[in-house]
Amino acid sequence: MSGKPVAPHAVVTLVGDESYYRDRYRAELAARIPESERDYAWFDEDLASTPLDDILDRARTPSLMAPLQVFYVRGVKELFGRGEKKHGKFPGNVEAFAAQSASPPTAALVFVADHLHLPADRQRMSLEAKSRLQRIEATLGACGPIIECARPAAAQAVAIARQLASDRHCELAPEAARQLVELLDGNLGLISVEIEKLCLHALPGKAIGQEAIASLVAGSRIGSAYELVAAMAKAERARCLAALGRIWADEGEAGAIGLVFQLSRAVQMALILKQERVSDRNGIYRALPEGLRPPGFAADTILALARSMPLAKLQQALQLLHAADVKLRSTPPSPRLVFEQVVLALT
Repeated sequence: MSGKPVAPHAVVTLVGDESYYRDRYRAELAARIPESERDYAWFDEDLASTPLDDILDRARTPSLMAPLQVFYVRGVKELFGRGEKKHGKFPGNVEAFAAQSASPPTAALVFVADHLHLPADRQRMSLEAKSRLQRIEATLGACGPIIECARPAAAQAVAIARQLASDRHCELAPEAARQLVELLDGNLGLISVEIEKLCLHALPGKAIGQEAIASLVAGSRIGSAYELVAAMAKAERARCLAALGRIWADEGEAGAIGLVFQLSRAVQMALILKQERVSDRNGIYRALPEGLRPPGFAADTILALARSMPLAKLQQALQLLHAADVKLRSTPPSPRLVFEQVVLALT
């Protein structure tokens, strides 16, 4: 997404789950509308509850209170669902609206397709995701511009992270910026939130370093879980117990449920990679479904677990972790002992 000022179009589609770009576009568009006109000019809609034709009917009626009305429409995946078509003759109805709109338009439809993940490396997209993107381009893309809210490349994410810190009058050291981007897999929305927190804790005149990232960034706790997974991949019992001890010292019993969740996800990912016979990083993102993919820094760890642990052992690990989850929710005398028993059984 470019840094150019937002120009109103009758139909615009934001594609991708990178909230940083999406929120920036929304803020720039909202800034074009005077505060006194917001109640009459800005409407948040959701296709899951409101038929598209109802939104189009309102958009076709100019407002005497506002020269430009914006309809911010979420739930784009509803337009491509099966069954009864509650959204009329789509995409013909949207094409007709775009063709009949004045220039500049009196109403703008902003469709939000945030159900798609657009990675920096498009080769990592699954065939299903590519097919969905092509359908959006062929329908909504024919009615107006498409703005991609895609995950940036690592170098670009580092530059943006440092600029976000600078905008808050803080300095983010280059190595700390790279560590932050790696921990959060380049997710600019999460990076922005963490930088806000880091800047609040930063001392005047002192750069934010790696030690601050390790102690304050939520993603570092996820990294601790993958450290335990890496030790499990090598069947190093002493290292596993040492990693578990560090996690416990950092978070205590309060982090037990989150830890069993992270470990279960890691084992489930490794199990799928084992079954699909994936042997390289590129194959990880093709084999794993959306919502079950490792952060960038943990991809090699998951791959190593899949390579080193036999299929039967991975299945056993998943069963043990599910049993551990049940025990943890039953308030055992020692939650740490529950994890130690899993480690002993697997190593």
